Amino acid sequence: MQGGTSFRRSLWISSLITLAGLAMFVGISALVPRLTNDSGAIALSVFLAIIPALIWLGFFYQQDRAEPEPKQLVIRVLMFGALAAIVMPFVDQAIGKTITQISSLFPRLILTILTVSLIQESLKVAIVRYVVLGTREFDYHQDGIIYGLASGLGFATILTLSFFLSTDGVNPLAGAIRAVDNALMHGTLGAVSGYYIGRVKLDGKKTGWLIQGLAGVTIVNGFYAIISDELSRRLTFNPWYGLGAAFLLAITVGAILFAFFRRAELRATGELKTVSVQAHARSKRMPWDIHARYDYVLFGSIILAVIIGWVTSLVMTARTVPYTDDNMGITFCYPAGWAVENTDPTSMTIRELTGAGTFKPTIAIAIQKARPGGALDFLVAQSVTEYSYQKSLYTESRRDDTVQVADHTGLQVEYLYATSTASGPVVIRGIATYVLDNTRLYAFRYEAETDTFQGSLNRYQQVLRTARFAAEQ
Repeated sequence: MQGGTSFRRSLWISSLITLAGLAMFVGISALVPRLTNDSGAIALSVFLAIIPALIWLGFFYQQDRAEPEPKQLVIRVLMFGALAAIVMPFVDQAIGKTITQISSLFPRLILTILTVSLIQESLKVAIVRYVVLGTREFDYHQDGIIYGLASGLGFATILTLSFFLSTDGVNPLAGAIRAVDNALMHGTLGAVSGYYIGRVKLDGKKTGWLIQGLAGVTIVNGFYAIISDELSRRLTFNPWYGLGAAFLLAITVGAILFAFFRRAELRATGELKTVSVQAHARSKRMPWDIHARYDYVLFGSIILAVIIGWVTSLVMTARTVPYTDDNMGITFCYPAGWAVENTDPTSMTIRELTGAGTFKPTIAIAIQKARPGGALDFLVAQSVTEYSYQKSLYTESRRDDTVQVADHTGLQVEYLYATSTASGPVVIRGIATYVLDNTRLYAFRYEAETDTFQGSLNRYQQVLRTARFAAEQ
């Protein structure tokens, strides 16, 4: 009884210290000015991403002080968790970006759970499985929680850092709140997975138990991702709302992990009865069937997620929306998920709002009157000259006069120019395809930041392939 009272008192003290540490971290970040130079922004991003993970890991490492895990092993798991997370930007680019184009909430939630979330949680479990599970140190139920937490925090750190770098730096207060949220959520889910892993190893639980744990954390991950995305779409950012949400999350996370950790403590001391086959727990070699349970579940989950994501990408890439404009005398199909903007009798613009960068990939179509019998190259020269006056540091890089649009031969111009965005000046790469149809000069224009230009170029080519002019309809 005295031990239980001491444990609860220690928990309260550690919880208050942890919350105070997170509060100080957020408070200090609110006083830090936004850095504009690259080296300073990178250093600030690394600091904001790492500190919440260390604070949260220290809290639960303190709870395991009766037989603490070797610090070097915990750090190794954290570092491998960070290493595993390096693949996630590529997964988001290949799968996550496609899913965000789905307008219906429920299909987007299901696909997020079955792809991005499943890959994330499987990778966290895989780190614990391959780095530490077979060692002599993994010999108590609570060990799985500590190692799972470390894996999740390493994962969260890289996800946060990747977000900062992809947005060319971040407001320090907003970044601190984002870092706290990621550390709490991914650390918690990793810890819960670790608890299930410990039960499989130490209590001889069957494959269904591991699948149950992986499914649970994957579903929570998916809900968290979708809710975060919906709130960012629908609400104007207010750092104080984010701060309140972060600390509500901290309290909820602490309660959940306390329940799991306390249950693991009771199992370790024998106060909570369990059917255990712990004979292999202190051996470096686990029975083959336990290896097989992990490997089949993990590899199967990742392969399933990749297949679903690949099929989804194929389907979404093929999905188009037909567009007809009698005033412009043209029909074409544009990518589903792109937003139509700025329509008027002589022009229209579609933009990929979910695209990377601060300058979103944009396709614009405009028409202008031309004299009967006018030469295409002369009309293009006039249009290019006029456009170059509107853009800073405009530079033409290539021309191609063999492009076909419908049954017309067009002239294509590639170019670069500089513009200002909320994150500072960026270089825009563009390609314009000019087509002369009787007395109308059509300009099909695609522009994006140089780093993201190739990502949506195929969508522009899709518009050109499907374009039909009034005389051909």
